Amino acid sequence: MNEKEKVRQVADSADSAAQEAADSRWFERVARAGFIANGLVHAILGATAVTIGLGQGGGEADQAGAIGQIAAQPFGMVLIVICFLGCALMALWCMVNAFFGSASLRGPGTRDPQHRQGRKQWIDFFTMVGSAIAYVVVAATFSQFVFGGGADSGKSSSQASTTLAKAPGGLYILMAVGAVIAIIGIVFCINGLRRKWKEDLRRPRSAFTRFLVGFTGVVGYLGKGATLLSVGILIVVSAATGDPEEFTGIDGALKGMRDQPFGPYLLLAVGLGLILYGIFLALRSRYDRME
Repeated sequence: MNEKEKVRQVADSADSAAQEAADSRWFERVARAGFIANGLVHAILGATAVTIGLGQGGGEADQAGAIGQIAAQPFGMVLIVICFLGCALMALWCMVNAFFGSASLRGPGTRDPQHRQGRKQWIDFFTMVGSAIAYVVVAATFSQFVFGGGADSGKSSSQASTTLAKAPGGLYILMAVGAVIAIIGIVFCINGLRRKWKEDLRRPRSAFTRFLVGFTGVVGYLGKGATLLSVGILIVVSAATGDPEEFTGIDGALKGMRDQPFGPYLLLAVGLGLILYGIFLALRSRYDRME
C-alpha cells in the first residue's frame, strides 16, 4: 500500500468516525445542554433589560454581564463551566451535523454531493453552520470567565469596531456587518410569527406544554429579533457617523433603545421577549429533533 492509499484510508476512517458521531445518541443528549446554557444567558439578559427599562440600573445588558451575574451566585463558576461545555459541545454537534449529518450537502455514507433536496439542503447546511458560530460565540464568552476571570464585552465591541473601521474600506465593511445583523433580526421576527421553528421540534403530548412552546417561541423570537435589529442599526449608525467607538454591543443597543420616545416600554417588551426566548430554548432542549 503506497502513501497515497494510506492517507486516503486514514481520511476514510476519520470520515466514518465523524458520521458515527453525527448519529450518536449520547453526543446529541450531552449537546442539548447547550440549549439550556444559551437560554439561561438570554433569560438573565432579558431580566437585566427589564430592570433598565424600569429605571433601576440593571448593570451590563449583554452576554458577558449576564454570565457575570451567574458567576456571582453560589456555585456560579461550576454552573459556568457546565454551560461552557454544553455550548462548546452544541457548536461541535452543529458542525459535525453540517458536514457529516442530515444537514450535509452530500449523501449519507458517500462523498457524492447531495442533490435530493436541492435548495432546502443548502438552507439547512448554512443554518447549521450559523448555529455553530452562534454557540461558539456564547461558549467563548463563558470561556473568558472560566479561564480569564471575566470580560468587558462593551469595551471589546468598541475596540473591535474601531480596529475594523481603520482598515481600508473599514467603515463600509462595518456598515455591511450591521446591515447583515439587522437582516438576521428581521428574519428572526418573521420566523417567529410564521413559527418556522416548529419544523425542528417534536410535538409535546401535553396541551399546556404545546401552548407554552408556541407562546414562548413566537414572543421569544420577536424579542431576539428586535435585539439583533437594534444592534445592527447601532452598528450602521456608528459607522455612518464616523464614530465606530460608540458601538458597545448589545448593552449599548438596549440602553440606546431606552433613550428613544417610548423607549422604556419598548425595552420592557424586548426584555420580556428575551426572557421568554430563554424559556423557549430550555423547552427546545427537550423537544428539538436534533436530526
